[in-house]
Amino acid sequence: MQLSTEMQTQHTDAKQIDSYRVIVFNSLGTAVLLESRKGEYHLPNIEVPKFTRPAEEVTGLLRNSWGYPSVFLFSGLLEDGSGDNFFAVLESQDGIGQHPRGMDWFTIHHSLTSLLLTTAERQALKLSYQKVQNRIRQNDAEPFARLGWMSELQDWAGKAINSLGMELLQFRQLNGCETFSLIRFETTQYPVWFKAVGEPNLREYEISLALARLFPNYVPTIIATRPEWHGWLMADSGGESLRDSCSPSDWQSAVRALGNLQVESIGMAEDLTDAGCRNLETDALFELVDPFLEAMGDLMGQQKKSPPSILTREEIHELGVILKDALHCMTALQIPETLGHGDFNPGNIIVGRERCTFIDWAEGHVGHPFLTFEYFLAHIRKDYPKIATFEGEFRACYSNVWSSVASPEQIAEAYLFSPLVAVYAYAAGGHVWRDSERMKIPGLQGYLRSLARKMKREADLLQRRRVECLN
Repeated sequence: MQLSTEMQTQHTDAKQIDSYRVIVFNSLGTAVLLESRKGEYHLPNIEVPKFTRPAEEVTGLLRNSWGYPSVFLFSGLLEDGSGDNFFAVLESQDGIGQHPRGMDWFTIHHSLTSLLLTTAERQALKLSYQKVQNRIRQNDAEPFARLGWMSELQDWAGKAINSLGMELLQFRQLNGCETFSLIRFETTQYPVWFKAVGEPNLREYEISLALARLFPNYVPTIIATRPEWHGWLMADSGGESLRDSCSPSDWQSAVRALGNLQVESIGMAEDLTDAGCRNLETDALFELVDPFLEAMGDLMGQQKKSPPSILTREEIHELGVILKDALHCMTALQIPETLGHGDFNPGNIIVGRERCTFIDWAEGHVGHPFLTFEYFLAHIRKDYPKIATFEGEFRACYSNVWSSVASPEQIAEAYLFSPLVAVYAYAAGGHVWRDSERMKIPGLQGYLRSLARKMKREADLLQRRRVECLN
């Protein structure tokens, strides 16, 4: 379950930047870059927009403002008592012969014992140095926390594309931490991408390989794999992100491609779940109703302020009755369950001249096909008001694809129940509510309560629509 984007919209902090102390090591890990301020030495401080990718923002700022190429390794919280300042650890790609104005290279020992003024900066440097050194000596459990991994990746990727008659050029790092990486390489022909994943998205590796084998017309082409890193090199899809398109025909093409992919996936549930796709079939979702709503009742009891509204146990019980009935009805319609995408937002859809490509399959699942379409519509209504005026055309296009499998009556009935079931599947299907450690993530409990309230609203709408249909 992808929570970050949605949780961010509820964030009320007026501060819209994050501050980072930058720890830049040379490639050997023997020196660090420090800034001189009025005779005192500090780790350089930069500011990046909040809710953006630190790896992309920090390396981009160093490249564009300092003229300094670097690789992002990992980040952490700066223990200075503020609770909202961070440090970022990078590897210089330029050696120690170059340094930005007002900064210079110093040995680690000299920096820790004689130069750095604040305890928080010394602690961050000490911990980062130990972590980098540990990664050099140990295995690849955290492959992207160690120095030299980018050079190793470039050698491997270069050999992989040489067989295709291409050579690597410059790279751009878009995301990264100890176990996750997203790199865009320019080549002498077309761009290629390297992606590697760790927990909690480890399943995306096997899912991506399986989908490239089963549905090559809908996902990126995989050039090579790096199993020990859970990483793969893939060809650029040759189009633009749907979020950058104002053409309703592009959005309609995405809807049609989604429907075609799902129809093609009928009968492949076992292959998909074996590859790591979550089981969100209606039978499995039915079994989760009682424990999930019990957990939501407990969370409602922990809410200290109202508004937002606090659902009573009676309201939650009523919600469970309606939800179980909706799941029974969807099962009775006998629309085949297919491949689904739990994070089906326009940023994960690439529209090219010849095809649409779907990316970022960490939330791949097997379930009722209309759930994915509901997620797509939800993003349109929330973020693309001009495109939302074409919802009727999108719905007609999606229905047309499914007309080869289901009758108009079955499709219309499925649309009646899918809004409620989609919210429920999104909230319950990832089982985050059962994970005591992840439930400690700030804002997560409130976010789950907001999903329960949204389920209640959808259940009320469902009941009203059913009455209208009878009348």
